Amino acid sequence: MKNWVKRIRKISFRFSNPLKRLVEKVEYMVDENKDTEKSEKKQKTKQQEKEQKIQFPQYFQKQKAQTDSNPHGTNLKTPVLRGVIVSEYDGERIWVEASGNMKGRYGVEVPNGYSPEDLTPGTEVALDPNSFKITDIVEKGKDGEFDSIRTDVTFQDVGGLDHVIRSLKSNVGAQLDPEKQQKIQEWGMDLDKSMLLVGRPGTGKTHLVKALSKEYEADMFMINGPQLVEKFIGEGAKKVKRLYEQARASDKPSIIFIDEIDAIAKKRLDDRRHGGEEVERTMSQLLSELDGLDSENSNVISVFATNKPDVMDPALLNRCSAIEVPVPDQESKKEILQVHTRKLDLDDNVDHDLLADELRKEFTGRDIKQIVKQAAITALDASEDISKAKVGMKDFQEAIKDLEEGNIGKQKDFLAEEGIHPNEMFA
Repeated sequence: MKNWVKRIRKISFRFSNPLKRLVEKVEYMVDENKDTEKSEKKQKTKQQEKEQKIQFPQYFQKQKAQTDSNPHGTNLKTPVLRGVIVSEYDGERIWVEASGNMKGRYGVEVPNGYSPEDLTPGTEVALDPNSFKITDIVEKGKDGEFDSIRTDVTFQDVGGLDHVIRSLKSNVGAQLDPEKQQKIQEWGMDLDKSMLLVGRPGTGKTHLVKALSKEYEADMFMINGPQLVEKFIGEGAKKVKRLYEQARASDKPSIIFIDEIDAIAKKRLDDRRHGGEEVERTMSQLLSELDGLDSENSNVISVFATNKPDVMDPALLNRCSAIEVPVPDQESKKEILQVHTRKLDLDDNVDHDLLADELRKEFTGRDIKQIVKQAAITALDASEDISKAKVGMKDFQEAIKDLEEGNIGKQKDFLAEEGIHPNEMFA
């Protein structure tokens, strides 16, 4: 019996190791299968995420879905480029000049729905930003940026500048008055259609031009010089061209007023730093427009304003008749005070002559207007009954003192100091 037991134990021991190895091998194969499935599942998830990333964004999905609604190939709700036809159809293509950061000339086919006669040189069109195909013809209308402005300012609102007003009326006004204009043409006279107002900030240059347009019922197109400085090449020149086209299209006489003209009319120097070439292109277009006004029967008058005539290019200065708008003298200061206080309730002790004597020599019309405003506010604050409030001499004297001490706003003309070279404007 013992022998059988020993034999059985020996046999079981002999097969235990292989069986154990078999079980371990099966377990390993099962584990490997699980790892493979996990790996495949992980790769599948990554693939799905990748496919989601390369799908078209919603913008392009909409464009693709709505392509059929536009016979010219793009949905006009998407961004488009502005272009101008520069050549006639040559049997194969027409040439378009695009603007903006895609500036260049591109040969394109005549789009479906249009004929070559519709796409003559000078026609403005909308271009697809990807293929540069023509998507539509841009109808020329009024540019909202250059709408004429209305003003209620009259020459009675401008004090102390009678000699400047006479000069404007005799030169510019003569060309805006229909009867005088006809006589000027009969005499064969060639009056300047461009005026340059030179004076420190706050001397009343803008008020003069507004009053001029009101006096002769002329449309006034007003813009600041820095607004004509653009980032992309050629855009500033196009702005100038559109401004003058809109002024010429007006049924009334027009005044184009460009304030701070020195922003685009600085002396042309050898260096081309900080967009100098683009500024020069804009000025060249302006000079071209001024030459065109002189050569044709036009009701458009150009008036420019600057406080830095020493930095301006002679090419523009030679085309303009300059008028100085000076800082008011004592008599003019009195007139300006009377203009700004005519609607105020004043105490009997208010003496305009005495107030004018207390004003500093360098005070401008804007400074005097600020003094009157501050005096009125001081009088209201000190009055217990607002309905009976009156502005007294003491209120004006306190306002003058505040302006001298810098406690109320005063226009700072930093570049008017001596010793600043024009080249430093480009630094």
